[in-house]
Amino acid sequence: MDGEVRTMGRPTGRGVRIGIEEVATPASARMLMKQGRRVILIHAERDRLDAVTSGSATFFPRLAERALREGLQTRVVRAQSKVAEMLSNPALGNIHIIFGDAPRYAPDALHVGPGPVSGFWYLDEVGVGANSSVRFNQFAPERIEAEPATYFFNGVTSWMLEHNVSPIRQAARVEGGLDRARATIFCQEIERHHFRQHFLTTEQMIRTVAEHETERLIYLKPHPAQSKPMRRDIMAVAQEYPNVVLTDASVHDLAAAADIVVTQNSGAGFEALMQRKTVVTCAKTDYWQATLTARTTKELVEAMDYGRTSMKGFPFEKFLYWFLHRHLLEISKDAFAERAWERISDKVFP
Repeated sequence: MDGEVRTMGRPTGRGVRIGIEEVATPASARMLMKQGRRVILIHAERDRLDAVTSGSATFFPRLAERALREGLQTRVVRAQSKVAEMLSNPALGNIHIIFGDAPRYAPDALHVGPGPVSGFWYLDEVGVGANSSVRFNQFAPERIEAEPATYFFNGVTSWMLEHNVSPIRQAARVEGGLDRARATIFCQEIERHHFRQHFLTTEQMIRTVAEHETERLIYLKPHPAQSKPMRRDIMAVAQEYPNVVLTDASVHDLAAAADIVVTQNSGAGFEALMQRKTVVTCAKTDYWQATLTARTTKELVEAMDYGRTSMKGFPFEKFLYWFLHRHLLEISKDAFAERAWERISDKVFP
């Protein structure tokens, strides 16, 4: 065996359980190398290993099952470990799947991660989220048929909104909705990233919105995984403005209540597009094609004043279809495994 064995996935039709073995030690890596077998190698950070091996990250059982049909087995290693380095030798011919936000281009690697809407996953040559190749693509609505786009949009949004579905568990929706607000600001932990993505800091966003709109309500939602120091900083700024309300309400209620949504590049900003909301992004993001980008506080103020007018008539249906259906993979669909394998084949097979 190739080191510690952890089984994941569901039984196949033949009663054989699809499993992924973690290659955990240099000795087990050398054993695998001696076998001369080409494998699919998933690189996962320590805190993501269990999601892979338990199957809770549902992308991987489907991928492992499809790979077996091609005679390829799937293994997982801790990212950036000695074992990962050993098995990354191009001469081995392994196929590398990077699980997480670790952008880079390599001829034998793709990146995987959950998308901004629950059930959709990236499988991308460059990275995930703001680092995905979608950020470099132009959205051309005239090339997209309205009927399938509308059908897709209605199906996705009705389910997500009616059932309060989000990639991160949300508070129960409020019957009758929240009080109307001028803006909702979705916060995140982006400023601690090693490579800068944001144009405006969280404090700049809050102060700019609150000082421009002093009368109407402004909702401010920390990220569910917000660090305690960052949450304290957010609370301290919010307390200076009487019309700013700190809340942990559902992202869907908060988007519904606001005239405009402001964020850096949070997935909650993307989710607001499901309600055809005007969204202002204050960082590099892969869904900028459907938002107004504010690189300065002046541009943020202008977006607040004129954003709804400038976004009037935007084809949200076509955009969600273009982004989610064409660029991401929907895990629940029967065609998921084939579409994933097509991308892998296009990438690594001659």
